[in-house]
Amino acid sequence: MSLSLSANRRRIVLILSVMVLAFSAGHIMQNVLARDMNIAVRNMAPDAEPTLRRSTQAPGLPVPPAATLTPFEAPDPVPSDRITDDPPLPELPLEDASVLPLDVPCRVAVDAVAGDAGVIWLEVSAPCSAGEIITVAQEGMAVEWALDGAGRLSADLPAMTVAPVIEVKFPGGLSEAVRVILPDVEDLVRVALVWEGHKVLGLHALESGASYGESGHIHAASPGRIETGGSTGFLVQLGDGSGRMAEVYTRPTGQGSVRFLAEAGVSSESCERIVTATALQTDQFAGVMSRELQLTMPSCDNLGDIVSLTTLFRNLRIAAR
Repeated sequence: MSLSLSANRRRIVLILSVMVLAFSAGHIMQNVLARDMNIAVRNMAPDAEPTLRRSTQAPGLPVPPAATLTPFEAPDPVPSDRITDDPPLPELPLEDASVLPLDVPCRVAVDAVAGDAGVIWLEVSAPCSAGEIITVAQEGMAVEWALDGAGRLSADLPAMTVAPVIEVKFPGGLSEAVRVILPDVEDLVRVALVWEGHKVLGLHALESGASYGESGHIHAASPGRIETGGSTGFLVQLGDGSGRMAEVYTRPTGQGSVRFLAEAGVSSESCERIVTATALQTDQFAGVMSRELQLTMPSCDNLGDIVSLTTLFRNLRIAAR
């Protein structure tokens, strides 16, 4: 009887132990294995497709609901008749204030060469100053020319001294200077008349007692010839009417007497005006004497008349030195 009761107790204890063990194993499996298993996550958005991720992974970007995905429609192509070429770029100007074409040299050149009878052969080249007015100055005498279409000037310039400095002044302040040696100027007598404006004044030289209009009357309409060793004088007109002009008379020393006078014609351009002039004359010491003049011209009722100035220069008997 006691053996049967003991056997029943052992059976009950065994059954209870198995039940406790089974319960514990189930609890452990539920809490431990759940960490490593794949968990199905349902997106709360309607009709969303579920995505799977490991519990140890960071969540990815959400996938949009399939029902809300619509294919992207490309815009309709532009009709060919509406396609236009791009507007042309604006053309830049070739020149801009001070910019010039690369193939145009702008170097300024002044060449002065001693010629016959104390006359300088002057050549000026300034291609980028075509048509502009330049000033040529020496020993108190300044005259003006307009450069030609190529920016050039050629002129005969009587020297007032043995070693004059010829300065050529360009618009904008640029200038070039050159010295020329002319030893034969010591054997010449020179008289110059400088004025402003086109043919307002005129220089006249009456050689060896000649009267007005006779042979020996040297003036712009009968200037004589530039030559060395001649017995008569010659006259050179400087400037082209663009500004200051001059007339220069030259005669070898020791060739008789010369009487000088200046004339001013009364015209519509000069009447009732004040004419400013400069008289230059070489002396026996190879120097240059100068005299300034202001002449009030007659009224315009006297058009065609001539005003004569007989005391502007010294009338000298030219003697050999």
